[in-house]
Amino acid sequence: MDAAWEPPDDGAVVGVVAEEPDRGSAVADSLSGALERTGSTVVEGSAAALSAGEVSVVVAVGEHALSALARETSDVPVLPVGEHIGLESVAAESVADALEATLSNTASVRSRPVFEVALEGERYRGLFDVTLVTAEPAKISEYSVRSNDELVGSFRADGVVAATPAGTHGYASAVDAPELSAALEAVAVAPIAPFATHARQWVLPPGFELQVERDEGPVTLVVDDRSVRSVPVGSPVELTFEDELRTLVPPADYL
Repeated sequence: MDAAWEPPDDGAVVGVVAEEPDRGSAVADSLSGALERTGSTVVEGSAAALSAGEVSVVVAVGEHALSALARETSDVPVLPVGEHIGLESVAAESVADALEATLSNTASVRSRPVFEVALEGERYRGLFDVTLVTAEPAKISEYSVRSNDELVGSFRADGVVAATPAGTHGYASAVDAPELSAALEAVAVAPIAPFATHARQWVLPPGFELQVERDEGPVTLVVDDRSVRSVPVGSPVELTFEDELRTLVPPADYL
């Protein structure tokens, strides 16, 4: 749900985080010149450092930067920069104008659900998708999906992907997962290269499990852009929405 965002009364502190340092520095330089007259300051840093610091807004350059911010626990609003299918973002060449408009109180803020992923006592966070995938090519394993302790479906496939509404417009769409509106608190689940000719996809409420029932090779858990660990047979991977990332939506002219 969108809400109005009120910028700070005094000069804002704008953080910049980027997957490529050169791109981040270029954006920071453009912002420093454009925002100097407003009394705002610009700082560069990692997602962890900026989330823990005293910043008013974070400019995230690239999808990896957004994922890194989602792994932190912070209420600081984020302005996405770059091509992000599934969420509103601005081009790098427009970020200074878009941020200036945002700081003039013409933006709204949208809450994006963040996955909390639990496996054998370990926890991970993701903004876009969670994937269980066979590490070796042409090795098909058997997977299951359970919700409220009931079996939703099982299938043989190269893997399975679960995506947030933002994530359904990315990799998940390539495996025919349903594309979900940002207004829904739901998850799209789909097999990857299923053995069956007619495989099903599902739209589920958060709070369900993925599980490897039988493997023909190592299965890897991938959260957003990170391969985090192997998935043993019979160990449930629990997916819930426990937190959110607040993204800024500037006026449509800058999107």
